[in-house]
Amino acid sequence: MSWINSNAEFLPRRNVGGWVASVTISESASDDLEITQHPVQDGAAITDHAYKKPVMLSIEVQYSDNLTGVPIDEQYRRLLRLQNTREPLDVVTGKRIYRNMLIKSISETTDKTTDKVLSIKMDLQEIILVAVSTVKIPASSQKKAAQKEPKRTGQTENGGARKGEPTNTTAPAKPQSRLAGFVRG
Repeated sequence: MSWINSNAEFLPRRNVGGWVASVTISESASDDLEITQHPVQDGAAITDHAYKKPVMLSIEVQYSDNLTGVPIDEQYRRLLRLQNTREPLDVVTGKRIYRNMLIKSISETTDKTTDKVLSIKMDLQEIILVAVSTVKIPASSQKKAAQKEPKRTGQTENGGARKGEPTNTTAPAKPQSRLAGFVRG
């Protein structure tokens, strides 16, 4: 069953990386923001003092070989291989589509009620991807040639090891007033 959410985004059937479970028992997601604990200057851009943490998602599902056509032990191996690829995948829940997720953990439970099905709890975490660009910075000599006053405005350079110069330890002579030779009369 597919439907459209409030953002007019088409949501396919619930799945983890394309694997559709026989039954979804629960889905739990957490979208957190890390906010500074330090004082923030009044008027500062608050976005500079908070960042979005990766989405955390927990899903409990069951797979049945009667409904999937795949034996449950093989289905379990396939889920473990999906985790081991460490490649980001999409997860569709009943509320939204989660992009760039990795399976952090897979827990399998077998008890008297789940002996004939594969009962799985998966914890997934979003990988936040960013675009990186490279900028070429001209060499120091090219920068100096382009500067109007490179000795005054250029960057400092390694001048090698230098020996310290002795300093004059005597106090400078007190300046004489230009009016010292004039006497009031």
